[in-house]
Amino acid sequence: MKFLPLVLTLLLAQIPKYNPNGVWESESGSQYELVLNGSDLHVKLVPGSNPKFLQYEVDTKNQEEVNTYKGTGFFVAKMDTGKECKLSTEWQFVVVSPERIIGITTSITADQNTCEVKEKSQTQLDLKKKK
Repeated sequence: MKFLPLVLTLLLAQIPKYNPNGVWESESGSQYELVLNGSDLHVKLVPGSNPKFLQYEVDTKNQEEVNTYKGTGFFVAKMDTGKECKLSTEWQFVVVSPERIIGITTSITADQNTCEVKEKSQTQLDLKKKK
């Protein structure tokens, strides 16, 4: 049993650390700029890349496992009624290669007039490196 932790440590030491800096694009076409500063990674929506989101910002922190980040933030969504709602979000993801990020994020259904959260769930996050 003492051998297993040593093997796991050696395997984890072999995983390269990927640089998440740059612009990443979701399947829906939304683009996010990621900026790494030490163990802190800031995620910000590229303005104009999604007409539904006016602003989107998440502050994540590197977790114990390499290339793994988790954090919270907010987004401002423009509702069909024209109302703008500021809602909270959580992201948890792994940079699996220099070209791809996968994880989960908060999906929210809010009242069009009051911004009251009606439903909150998790949805898959799949980003590909844009530049």
